Amino acid sequence: MARRVEVFDLGMVLSSPDGLYDSLGTVLGVPANNVEQAFWVHRHPYDQGTSDREFWSLTTELLGVPAPDEPQLAALVAADVRGWHSPRPAARAILAELEHAGVETAVLSNAPSSFALAAPRFDWYDRIGTWFFSGPLGVAKPDPRIYEAVEQGLEAAPGSLWFIDDRQVNVDAAASRGWHAHLWVDDHDTRNWLVEAGFLAPSA
Repeated sequence: MARRVEVFDLGMVLSSPDGLYDSLGTVLGVPANNVEQAFWVHRHPYDQGTSDREFWSLTTELLGVPAPDEPQLAALVAADVRGWHSPRPAARAILAELEHAGVETAVLSNAPSSFALAAPRFDWYDRIGTWFFSGPLGVAKPDPRIYEAVEQGLEAAPGSLWFIDDRQVNVDAAASRGWHAHLWVDDHDTRNWLVEAGFLAPSA
């Protein structure tokens, strides 16, 4: 059988930010709703490789609080990683099924360099064959260069890659390169898509 690789986005597709904004709000002393609004304004440059200091200084400026000192910055980075690092139980079960079936997997995530540094400590890190993070690569989805980096890193043809992401623009960018791309809906839909692709067997 020709080689096929299942490539997952991380945030929302495998993990959800459970308690993230509450944790960040506690560190900053501001309401969680305010943090959630400010969190995404400067996120894309952060995912492209700007520093923790730059991102959180810009974000605290939006929130009207002082730029973080070193202990506070470390606490913010740790809370950010903690908010995204663990798959939902249903997503974790899907990964276990894929591993049991011998399916080659990868993660392609827009995430800062600090998250990439923390990833090898995740308890499920070895369940994924190859990890690609935008921060260390210096380019983020939906830029075509990040998809090219995955193809080169895996030494895989575009047509051998199956990809699922929660943003349509990222799905479209992958599809334009010849990847088999699917928009994430929920864990049940993800499993159905993997069954239709032939990666997993239907539920009994």
